[in-house]
Amino acid sequence: MLLVKQKTTALRGVGVDLISRGRVKEFLSRHKDYVRERFLNPSERRSFKRLSLQEFAELFTAKEAFFKACGESWMGLEGFQGMRIKKRAGDHFEMEWRAGRTRKFYRGEGHFFRSGDLVGAQAMIWR
Repeated sequence: MLLVKQKTTALRGVGVDLISRGRVKEFLSRHKDYVRERFLNPSERRSFKRLSLQEFAELFTAKEAFFKACGESWMGLEGFQGMRIKKRAGDHFEMEWRAGRTRKFYRGEGHFFRSGDLVGAQAMIWR
């Protein structure tokens, strides 16, 4: 179920992402350094060793969902480095992103959801 807060501005985009923790574990076992350098921003790199598999899966799905909601063209994993979760409370998060070469600035919010081995996030961008 998608919950949308009443906003004074119009909804610009919605994005959803879903991944299994098993797939994340397998991917990290093969590409840990690659993910660290190409996917995470400097602050996230510092805490990477302390992130649980669950926390990393949530971070990954939040960035994927946020990217989809922005509607920008793919610019490689480096684009995810500019994204950051600004505030997090329970399953709710707020996110910001200055999109690479375009320098567009996006701000939005989202929620995490879980079911069995699956972790997901939905994000909304407001005008």
